[in-house]
Amino acid sequence: MKKITFVALLMSIFCLSACAKGKQPIAFNKTPKAVQTAALKNYTTNQILFITKDRELGKDEYEFSLADGTKIEFYENGQLHKVKSREGVMDVFIPQEILKYVLATFPNSVITEYKCERWKQQIEINNDIDLIFSRKGKFLRIED
Repeated sequence: MKKITFVALLMSIFCLSACAKGKQPIAFNKTPKAVQTAALKNYTTNQILFITKDRELGKDEYEFSLADGTKIEFYENGQLHKVKSREGVMDVFIPQEILKYVLATFPNSVITEYKCERWKQQIEINNDIDLIFSRKGKFLRIED
């Protein structure tokens, strides 16, 4: 029983110290080269207001906040994690199969968020409906 309590206490301390760090501001030139390359594909450094670094599930993530209000998150390897924009996410960030589905099914909608996770992809459109897709772009369901 003492071992379990001790392990639980150690895990709590570890979690609290990891959570306490939170997002840290970081300069563009201090981000990994893969992240810099991915960010500069569609934006210039003049459009970037600030960048934060965060660690989630053992991976570093870099969030770019842009002058137009767009937020883009990249993993440390340059892979896109999430894009969010009230004005609408640029089509270049959305896989073609998903873009075609959204345009055909919700023709008057704007994609305001795209999120790519390990097992799924998620789209939010401007009427607060979330569309869930497989990693390969197959429509799975609607969440609202």
